Amino acid sequence: MANLHRPANQTVAVVLSLGFGTFLLSTLFLVQHNLLRDLRVGGEGQQPNLGFIDIQPDQREGMLELLRAEGIASPEAVPIIPMRISSVKGEPVVLGPPGGSGGHEYRSTYRDTLVDSETLVEGTWWDGPAPSAAGPVDVSLTLDIASELDVTVGDEIVWDVQGVRVASRVANLRRVDWARFEPNFFAVFRGGVLDQAPQFFVALVRAEDPATRGLLQRRTAERYPNVTSLDLSSLRKLLDDILSRVALAVRFMAGFSLATGAVVLVGAIATTRFQRVREAVLLKTLGATRKQILRVFFAEYAALGLLSAGMAVALSGAAGWVLSRFVFETSYAIPYPALAALLGAIVLLTVGIGLGNSLDILRRTPLDVLRSD
Repeated sequence: MANLHRPANQTVAVVLSLGFGTFLLSTLFLVQHNLLRDLRVGGEGQQPNLGFIDIQPDQREGMLELLRAEGIASPEAVPIIPMRISSVKGEPVVLGPPGGSGGHEYRSTYRDTLVDSETLVEGTWWDGPAPSAAGPVDVSLTLDIASELDVTVGDEIVWDVQGVRVASRVANLRRVDWARFEPNFFAVFRGGVLDQAPQFFVALVRAEDPATRGLLQRRTAERYPNVTSLDLSSLRKLLDDILSRVALAVRFMAGFSLATGAVVLVGAIATTRFQRVREAVLLKTLGATRKQILRVFFAEYAALGLLSAGMAVALSGAAGWVLSRFVFETSYAIPYPALAALLGAIVLLTVGIGLGNSLDILRRTPLDVLRSD
């Protein structure tokens, strides 16, 4: 281990160069892993791969019958109601630029149950449709929109639903996994109040056979020309292709940095070759065997590999968390087996290059070195 601090050592250069390449590689892997993990929550064989948009109320039952006739089990159509915010906590909301809380048109829904992509964070969920008594209707908001509007459980929001003002009370707050291929909403109303409001429906289903998906799309276009059908499997494949191409470009840069680190390692071994030859000769003169000298070299290169890979993996874990949490806003999980395999590979690479370039030193005899001096 003392060899790491020998005169003219290259420890810092080797650790920085190898570590930087490993850091890029592992950070990319962590971010890609978490992005794809969120997109594939629930399993590839469970998520919807076919969507139907703009189903009108008088088409809803016919559309569901068409889906059932093609073998889709228990299809559902989710109501969507466009609306704007009229006032928040008694303060009128002035229409602003699109995207702001005042100028944004929210596409909301109503139901009496939570879905798999939602988690209740604050407040209580309602039980059944709203009572007939007059008063503000219960509404559930996501944490994001509640923070943007500066409201919490119990506050009142008045909505403009196609010209009709609807008063609501924030009953609870939800956390939504937006990466799921499911219909998610900023605002969910209690059933029984907006049932007669102007609305359209969206149906997301899963059809395993591509031929069935094509047949459903054709028959829907023939019977309901206004309904838009989307093959979500194609969209998912396109998204995976884009992510793979970006990952390939970054992997190339990370691999180039890693290769540069390996070159620096070879250069460091060549630069300190004279010191290593004299050390090996001294150890042999004192009675050390080749195995003992080999263990000395092994310990040095293993330490360099562990320092480089260990620091890189630790820093990439922190960087991956920051990127996932604050840039991509996804959940974060560390694939420990994969990172351990990467760490082991870097250590083996360092040891292999180091020992491979040191074999000639082990073959040198003390007499040969003394004669050359």
